[in-house]
Amino acid sequence: MERTPGETPDAPVRPPTIRDVARVAGVSKSLVSLVFTNGDNVSEERRLRVLHAAAQLGYRPNLVAQSLSAGRRDIVAILVSNLHNPLFAEIVGAAKARLAEAGRRTMIMSAQVDDGAGGAVLDRDNLDVLRDLRPSGLIAVGTIPEFRELAALTAMIPTVVASAIDATDDVVATVRTDDDAGLDLVIAHLAARGVERIAFVGGDGGTVAAAREAAFRAAVEARQFGGRAWVEPAAFTEEGVREAVERLLAEDRLPQAIVAFNDLTAVAVITALETAGVPVPGGCRVVGYDDTTLAGIPRISLTSVDPDNRRIGREAAEALLGAQAGDPDQPAGELLIPPALVVRASA
Repeated sequence: MERTPGETPDAPVRPPTIRDVARVAGVSKSLVSLVFTNGDNVSEERRLRVLHAAAQLGYRPNLVAQSLSAGRRDIVAILVSNLHNPLFAEIVGAAKARLAEAGRRTMIMSAQVDDGAGGAVLDRDNLDVLRDLRPSGLIAVGTIPEFRELAALTAMIPTVVASAIDATDDVVATVRTDDDAGLDLVIAHLAARGVERIAFVGGDGGTVAAAREAAFRAAVEARQFGGRAWVEPAAFTEEGVREAVERLLAEDRLPQAIVAFNDLTAVAVITALETAGVPVPGGCRVVGYDDTTLAGIPRISLTSVDPDNRRIGREAAEALLGAQAGDPDQPAGELLIPPALVVRASA
């Protein structure tokens, strides 16, 4: 819109406040607050007047302010290890859906931030926001570095860990896949197809990586692979995985199959093998873990262990809701979800 000379710009429009709604509805500010916090002592006639005034003004309540007010604690925080692994999206989606069924709002935050050198560190700014918000509960998804720094928070609110092992003394429950069962399925599948030499390529560091490495060792020992099965260390980066594969090739130790710590590692293994001219599965079979959306892409077609991520997310939400309600029948401690093997072209 053109302005005439000397005309001043329009002042920015101020968003409507709870006071504006009270004025238009002809009620007190405290009554408007009661309406938007599900107050039971508000008559239907006055509630409708407030809602009509809010709609007329375009007013939306401040959910954060409501969560901080006494008696209004329905926000659950979901703290995700990182935003790079599609595994976590399935868990978060299932947990969020179950919490919504129970009338809980959710806020999703990332626990890590890039350190500027290709790695990741704990996002302490997000943790400060989380402490200030004072949510009614917390679900931590994935392995979070320095998890002990959350001890002050987990001591105050019910906390459930999903798809990870790390916990503080106050964590209500951990819900994760049964790694022993998952790796046993993998080794049984490969052994049944005549595979005699197997290497496990895993991310150095991290409790889940260590647990899956231990599960691999137990599965190959049970089938008496002996020296025909081993662990090939690899940093949890694409470069680290490439170096591990190049080491196997340079030392003429390429096995018939590689079992990767997770799907992202498996994709990096396939990339490194094919770059070196080794076809998958003809030159080497590859198996991942987590059965993420990446595994099902036809070009990748990755055999992978399905942890039942949606069930992990839903069970984590159930455990949190049970803890909030003081329900003794809700799962506590460690809940292991039975996995399944999804066989695709890579193995």
